[in-house]
Amino acid sequence: MRTLAIALALVAGATGVALAQSKKYPPTPVDKDLEAQRKSRLWDRATNPQRTPYEGLWEDAVELLKQKSVDAALEAAKKLDQAIVLLPKEPKAYIVRGDAWTVASEWAKCAADYASAVQVAKQDDLTSKETADVRRKLGICQARAGKLADAERTLAEATASGMGSGEVWMRLGEVRIAMGKLEEAIAALEAASEAPDNPSPALIRWLLAGAYDRALRPAESAEAARRALAMDRFATMLESPPTPFLGQGEQHYLRGIAYAAFDPPRPEYVLLYFRQFLKAAPESPWRRRAEEHLRELKAAQLPEAVVRIGGNAALDLNAAMLAVRRAMPAMRQCLAKTPGLALKVEVTRVGPRTPQTPGARGSRIFAPPEGVAVTSDLNLDAVATAEKDAAIRCVDPIAEKIQLPVIADKDAYYKAFFYVVGP
Repeated sequence: MRTLAIALALVAGATGVALAQSKKYPPTPVDKDLEAQRKSRLWDRATNPQRTPYEGLWEDAVELLKQKSVDAALEAAKKLDQAIVLLPKEPKAYIVRGDAWTVASEWAKCAADYASAVQVAKQDDLTSKETADVRRKLGICQARAGKLADAERTLAEATASGMGSGEVWMRLGEVRIAMGKLEEAIAALEAASEAPDNPSPALIRWLLAGAYDRALRPAESAEAARRALAMDRFATMLESPPTPFLGQGEQHYLRGIAYAAFDPPRPEYVLLYFRQFLKAAPESPWRRRAEEHLRELKAAQLPEAVVRIGGNAALDLNAAMLAVRRAMPAMRQCLAKTPGLALKVEVTRVGPRTPQTPGARGSRIFAPPEGVAVTSDLNLDAVATAEKDAAIRCVDPIAEKIQLPVIADKDAYYKAFFYVVGP
């Protein structure tokens, strides 16, 4: 009896220690979906002779996609063709082949592969997170393949089922812009901006700026653009978006909105980008709105501002702007044949110089040479060098003669610039 009591005490003590340790070091939570998936794959690998070559082809394709080039993506797609022949009811080769077609901008093909992955996937093949990601990719590809109604349905179902990440809401918003459902698009984009996993806050604000503008809500469009610029100072997201924009000319439209929100605004750039939009998308449902912007710009007096960029002399910017405006019609005529070109005119004006005396000492500001420098600043139509140079030669002597404010102080100067675009 004494021996039994000692044994029980030892067991109780060990149990107490184990409990204390478990409280101090709680076990790592187990993802039941991943665990079930892992067991299923181990069993399948042991019983299915096609599994090993399938896995090898899939892994090779994944490595190729890491190169992020079209050639590598097409090579990956060929390997996945073979893998799918081996196991046509497995979803993951379809998913990676969809990724390959996405890199190659083969939108109909990537949509077909992501749809196949969803169709063949069994309950334990994909986790809920993986399923949500496939549906997001499916919606993106459907939209860019021109299947807007299918894309809207795919993305809307994802949000309704609780799979709606910030990007899914954003993509739903851009699809609805392309469909002309502006109020619904705005609601989706606002939901995207409030999502905790929002991956592209600046891009969402740019899309909102475009949606509000088309909905004839200019104040809200300007506010959305200002908030976008606070996160994307030079609007680089619009130059190189992570996925191509929906709709012909959409990138030009949004860049026009962006440059109107710059401080100071660049109406010359706005003019060029809306011209480019009309050229790229003559049948767009937003053509009339773009034309309204162009009419407003045509009625405006350019430049809206002369920008000072250096010097120690005072410069009356309003007087400078009025002087430039008087010469602007002649300068704009120089670009009549190059509607996608913007020239930057940089002017340096210098006051009287102190005569150089032998042996003189002391501080003296050495002002740069006076003159005008005309350069190409934006060339949306890829204007040939000869035409561009001809426009520069035409503007240069007109700009030289502009009567900008005179500097009275010795050894003082200022530098300022403005833009010129065609009529």
